[in-house]
Amino acid sequence: MIIYFKFAITFNYFNMKHLKFTIFLCAFIISMPSYSQGLSAFKLKNGLSVYIWEDSTKSDVYGLVGVRAGSINDPEQYTGLAHYLEHLLFKGTDKIGALNWVEEEPLYKKIVQKYDEMAETNDPAKKDAINKEINDLTVQAGKISVSSEFSNLIESIGGKGLNAGTSYDLTMYYNSFPAFQLNKWLEISSQRFIHPVFRTFQTELETVYEEYNRSKDNPGNAINSFILEKSFEGHPYSRPIIGLGEHLKNPRISKLIDFYNNWYAPENMVLIIVGNVNAKQISARIAATFGQLEKKTIPERKTYPDLNISGRKQSIAKVGHNPSVHLVYQGVKSGDPDEIPLEITMELLQNSGLTGTLDKLKIDGDIGGCSASLVSLREQGRCLITAIPLYDENQKLFESNKGTEKKIIKAIQKVANGDIEDWVINAVKANMCRDFDLRMENNSSKADILLNAFINEQDLGDALGYKDKVMAVTIDDIKKVAKKYLSENYLALYVEKGKPSKEGKIEKPKYKPVEAPVGQSSLYASQFKRLPIGQVEEKFMNFDDVQIKKINERSKLYYTKNTENNVFSLQIRYGAGTEVFPKLGYAASLMNNAGIMGSYDAQELKKEFSKLNATCDVQANDSYLNITLRGYDNTLVQACQLLSRQILMPKLDDKQLSQLKGSALGGRSVQKQNSQILTAALNEYLKYQNKSDYIKDLTDKEVYELQIAELTGDINRASNYEAEIYYVGNMDFDQVYDILSKNLPLVANEKESKSPIVKDFAAYTENTVYFLPNTDAEQSQIMFFMPGENYDKKDDVLRDAFNQYFSGGFNGLVLNEIREKRSMAYTAGAYVGSTGLKDKPTYFSGSIGTQNDKAIDALSVFMGLLNDMPKNPERLENIKSYLRQEALTTHPDFRYKARVYESYKKLGYVEDPAKENLSKIDALTFDDIYNFYLKNIKGHSIGIAIMGNPKNIKTDDLKKFGKVIRLSENKLFNDKDALF
Repeated sequence: MIIYFKFAITFNYFNMKHLKFTIFLCAFIISMPSYSQGLSAFKLKNGLSVYIWEDSTKSDVYGLVGVRAGSINDPEQYTGLAHYLEHLLFKGTDKIGALNWVEEEPLYKKIVQKYDEMAETNDPAKKDAINKEINDLTVQAGKISVSSEFSNLIESIGGKGLNAGTSYDLTMYYNSFPAFQLNKWLEISSQRFIHPVFRTFQTELETVYEEYNRSKDNPGNAINSFILEKSFEGHPYSRPIIGLGEHLKNPRISKLIDFYNNWYAPENMVLIIVGNVNAKQISARIAATFGQLEKKTIPERKTYPDLNISGRKQSIAKVGHNPSVHLVYQGVKSGDPDEIPLEITMELLQNSGLTGTLDKLKIDGDIGGCSASLVSLREQGRCLITAIPLYDENQKLFESNKGTEKKIIKAIQKVANGDIEDWVINAVKANMCRDFDLRMENNSSKADILLNAFINEQDLGDALGYKDKVMAVTIDDIKKVAKKYLSENYLALYVEKGKPSKEGKIEKPKYKPVEAPVGQSSLYASQFKRLPIGQVEEKFMNFDDVQIKKINERSKLYYTKNTENNVFSLQIRYGAGTEVFPKLGYAASLMNNAGIMGSYDAQELKKEFSKLNATCDVQANDSYLNITLRGYDNTLVQACQLLSRQILMPKLDDKQLSQLKGSALGGRSVQKQNSQILTAALNEYLKYQNKSDYIKDLTDKEVYELQIAELTGDINRASNYEAEIYYVGNMDFDQVYDILSKNLPLVANEKESKSPIVKDFAAYTENTVYFLPNTDAEQSQIMFFMPGENYDKKDDVLRDAFNQYFSGGFNGLVLNEIREKRSMAYTAGAYVGSTGLKDKPTYFSGSIGTQNDKAIDALSVFMGLLNDMPKNPERLENIKSYLRQEALTTHPDFRYKARVYESYKKLGYVEDPAKENLSKIDALTFDDIYNFYLKNIKGHSIGIAIMGNPKNIKTDDLKKFGKVIRLSENKLFNDKDALF
């Protein structure tokens, strides 16, 4: 997985407790702020850094191994190695997955040699011949190895979310697992880095090619590439992480081995463990496992001069669906003393509370959208400010990029000149600290921030002092950095409407599939399964952790105690959505820019919320009008009072309404050219046909004729329905009940809600294939849908077992047959799901993203699995182990308890489902899984939807899968009274 460049702020700072370990070479000496309780750090003798963060309130453990190496370390003539390596470190070692290493090793060495030979020739015929030789050797080696064994063993210990990611400066490998399986996790997670074997390199190349081609269909990919090329010109940050197409076509395993040997050194790696662990108890085991990694020295890193931006430099790329302006200023690398003052400066331009100078342009209806972020990487940084021009619904045109630039320059100059009140700065700083507190609640977020500190070689005692550093920044600091960086020296990057070049597509090769031996495992796997585990504690969720009490006639308060910090979250879910009020989605969007009549205009109200360190957001879906409020408990009363006044007396103007219409109509003007929107609309049509949200949406004419009075009226009418009120905070229940019952916009005699709304599924009496031709798409998107029987919780274990067997990650049939064996897709999956309500239909849903020239083959394989599901009973024990451990450790974090518990109740449970299902898991047989398939899948009619290029996908080829219906884009949207 590529960790794509994100123009967003990353928090790199924490505090932590210091703990000495005498058995290790050295321990870090660091300060101990209160919120870092349980955090320790030390180094092994081989140089590997270890961070452990204990949290006994968590039900599981999150483990991560990070490497201070990414695409920046790729050789200039062999880009993409870091990302290739990330994929191949799932394929085992000379122990993991090795059935007979003595026989496999010479085959492996021949494959390495053949790739070197192929790289040395430019003769296409010779390359093809060598590729066929490599395929024969790969198939032969595949018969005496199990490349999926690593993921099989992770599944056996209840590992969830197994994945990896590559970015510019880092590569990371991670998953969560039950605490009692820590011993096994440490064993296999360390072994994967000892003598790795890059099995099935040829098929994994195809998977990376699929990922590469997939990126060509991402509407934002060409824009990001344009920005990066210009922003980091002369630096490897300007290259795509996945690598250049010409390099991907000419790979060499030997170069990959060199990359691994150079950069995967313990001194360049970190082990991070966060969750329900005890550092003192596991320290010796960490030394015994990860201490086996060979100590070595990494190469000297190349250095690159920073880009010199002098004056205004403009560049234009015609690669967007709509125009956009991107202003790039000089920034700072991660850890620079100016980083936090500059981060605050960016927040003064645009922030989640919408109090920035750019936010005002958006709220007032002067631009279509905006963002401002500091991009601080390990070696360089940039300030990036983006704006989308206003769309004029009358002229049916976007404003010019030049006119938009002038507007945002004025907003930037206001901050650069220091024309900002002190209280605004203080409010922004407080909100940044609040967001930091929220991140601290999550295991993976903690791990990510620790990882960033390691990657950027920041001293932990300094890097973990984020909140103190933020609060120490003064107005003079901000004026200084604003003047220094937000100067007249910047890049003006204009994106105009146009199609990006499709050059570089990698064609489908003709490879024989790699068939691994069925039912066999390595000696290592046998030994691994016999390793001791920790004490298994059966801790169950307690639904009584959430207090529930009626407010008024029908509304209810759901109260959960927050014992970690002072941040409250409040969600009000009124029981009416767009199914009752079709214009409510537009009304909710407009309400986010509303002020209070007679008191505050829109941004003045945002600033009042900001003074309280609170943010408010309004959204709507089919079933609910959702209002979310976040802040600190000491301002709960005032925040609720502001919210109530806004809902009851919203202040809006025609300019804001015009901006709303323009945004909606501007998006519609390009939606039929956007492959992601087309895919989503096609999937909706497959499931609901004419009841699709895209078809039921307002017509262009109805959008054009929207009026403020009717939209605010819909908000008021929706708020007359009964509400579910979810509060999470540290105030006492009775106090919270009193505050909310008096200060929220709730009516005394609420209307009864019929939410959640469940739309009727499309019915299929015969296999039906919907084909949407798209000559611009590099990849085909294939979707499957099959309505099922009504939900009954007695089938939950069977449903979960089938899902894990059929499409449980790398071990499931779908990914294994389509991606691992045949390299036909980067993404593929399927599951049997429910609507979340008992006595409502279940359904089967699946998808494949693949090259157009592989679409028919991939579709054929998937349908083969549905029609005649292979039997692999040897997977049963792994599946049972996974399900049992999942049942015991899948507990929601405190902030989500109430909503998760209510979702279980809607399915018919009155207590933790694990109490009812553990015995069913223990009694599960493979026949149970297969019989579930026979009853619910085999022989049932299915709907299939495909979007792809008709040059590769022929109607006659599709006919063998069912009745073919050719669709046009117009069929997927509400085109009545269309303005485009």
